[in-house]
Amino acid sequence: MRGLVRGAAGAVLAALMAAPALAQTGLPAPKPWAEPSKDPRDLNGVYMPESNSYSYLPVEGGDPPWTPEAKADFLRRRQADKDGKPIVNTSTLCLPSGMPKVMTAPYPIEVVTQPKQVIILHEIQHLMRFIYLGEQHPTGDDLFPTYAGHSVGHWEGDVLVVDTVATTGGLTTLDQSDRPKSGAMHIVEHLRKIEGGKKLEDLVTFDDPKVYTKPWTARLLYDWRPDIRFIEYICEENNRNPVSADGTVGAAIKQ
Repeated sequence: MRGLVRGAAGAVLAALMAAPALAQTGLPAPKPWAEPSKDPRDLNGVYMPESNSYSYLPVEGGDPPWTPEAKADFLRRRQADKDGKPIVNTSTLCLPSGMPKVMTAPYPIEVVTQPKQVIILHEIQHLMRFIYLGEQHPTGDDLFPTYAGHSVGHWEGDVLVVDTVATTGGLTTLDQSDRPKSGAMHIVEHLRKIEGGKKLEDLVTFDDPKVYTKPWTARLLYDWRPDIRFIEYICEENNRNPVSADGTVGAAIKQ
């Protein structure tokens, strides 16, 4: 479905190029896209992740600094995928992708900037992230694991710095490539508009001593896409990935 929307966007671009021909027929020419806000702290808008932003990779290249156990787990998942028997994760159970995986989903996001919070809406699973500005993380029993974790943020110049803790462990993974993570992960993001607001950059630093030997940073890019509107995303109604007793995932094809 999302591919159809992208196709529709391409049709709009083609129509824009053919505007003079349309004018000759008496039909109104399509309106050009609006320009993004010039305010660097106005992140409002819909963005689409670039295709190289579906996985977190170190900005300096190479592999993440795995622990031996984490690397073995990742390679086991890779081999299971090649064997056609992928290992269960939250997505196969229609559970939330959680942070930080949801930021790599190949679906649009919408950022809503408010004075006391920034909200990131996700088309996938209709998930939401709330980033509370100028606050601290709760302590004790008031801080408990959730799929999105608890996020607080502040502005450093034109950069929104987001600190996220208390994400769930278990079946959650780091990204679309199912790199491992744990519930001990600490995430720090540096979000800013670049290229005149036509792109959103997210520098993401991970600190997870249960999985990685040292903190490391990845870079995601999102294209500003005012032409996209969210469409309904329902996984539970037609989940075709039953989980076997050994933890691998099958494919139930309904005739």
